[in-house]
This record gives sequence, C-alpha cells and structure tokens, in this order.
Amino acid sequence: MPVENRRKYLRTHYISPIKYHVVGLEKIHAGGLSVDISKGGLGMITGYPLEVVNILVFEEDFEFKTDNISVNTSIVRWTREIEKDRYRVGLEFIR
Repeated sequence: MPVENRRKYLRTHYISPIKYHVVGLEKIHAGGLSVDISKGGLGMITGYPLEVVNILVFEEDFEFKTDNISVNTSIVRWTREIEKDRYRVGLEFIR
C-alpha cells in the first residue's frame, strides 16, 4: 500500500553548503549541507543537534526566493540523528 505524501510542495535536490545561527542562542553558529528544497522549506544535514521549533537565520549569501519573497529564516519542524553527531532536519521557511 503506498504511503501518502504529506508534503504541500514538490521537493527538488539542492546540494549546497549553508551557514546559520540559532535565534536566541547567539553563540551558536553552525553549518550544514542542504539536500533538498521546496517552496515551503529545506532539508539539511548538520552536525549540530537542532531542536524542533529552533529558529534559524541563514548567513552569508544563502537566500531563497519563493513567490517573489526572499527567505532567509526557517523553523525546525523535525530532526533525526542519522549517525553519531550527524542530524537530518526538516526546515520550514518563515516568510
């Protein structure tokens, strides 16, 4: 039986290094590697153990345009440790 796709938007592969900081934890500046992207969000692998509802601000040149709106902030919607000190996270863009 097929698994229902709960995603609102089609995801496409998007491999790019990303630097970010966690809002409220100004000393936390980290990096990751995006793996996919959609109009609604981004999938990323990172070495920092992010928590659901953490707010991330992307640094440097990362900015995604969707519906003519530039997005550089997201919220962590889910996180999973994929191996020791490596995490796969799902981010939803905040517009």
